[in-house]
Amino acid sequence: MNDLARYRLLAGVSVPPAAKLLYSYLLDRAGGRNGTVLLSSRRLAAEVGLSASAVRRNLHRLQQNGLIRLTPRYSEEGIRLSNQITFA
Repeated sequence: MNDLARYRLLAGVSVPPAAKLLYSYLLDRAGGRNGTVLLSSRRLAAEVGLSASAVRRNLHRLQQNGLIRLTPRYSEEGIRLSNQITFA
């Protein structure tokens, strides 16, 4: 997705600016809408300059608006891993 298409998409979505920042960052990390991102909310927070709770809140907003899909991941031992973030 080029920058203009991304801006047009985000202009039509009713989410806070922090969610738009997070979405743009995730698109860059994934290499486009066909990629996935495997980062914890704590790591995302450090990389974009938001708190971990703000990242989690805005990830859920993006999911509610149909822009991303959050898939929980677990190790073979049942330990919780970071979510898989894919673009809808």
